[in-house]
Amino acid sequence: MNKEIKIPNNLEIDTALKDFETKYQAEQALKTPEVQQASDVPKMVQLVMKWFGFKEQKQAEYVLLGFVVMAIGISLFLVFWGTKNTVSVMPINVDNIDQSKFLQ
Repeated sequence: MNKEIKIPNNLEIDTALKDFETKYQAEQALKTPEVQQASDVPKMVQLVMKWFGFKEQKQAEYVLLGFVVMAIGISLFLVFWGTKNTVSVMPINVDNIDQSKFLQ
């Protein structure tokens, strides 16, 4: 059914068919997704490049490295210096307490 049918002396139909053919080919080109090439760039780096608009992979890697260093720094701060504000226990002088009240 792929035979070409020619109608003699009908320019309108010929031009309409050519227009339809070009529009159909343009639509098919848009609908078919292009196969993306597998890239060596990790997904996280691609995400940072997309969010921050970096063109080079090295810049996105430096941003991720800075984020990791900052997260480790905040974690260390919370673990070691965050516990200084705890309640301290004051010693009790046992000599001044009447122990008979507690031994009943």
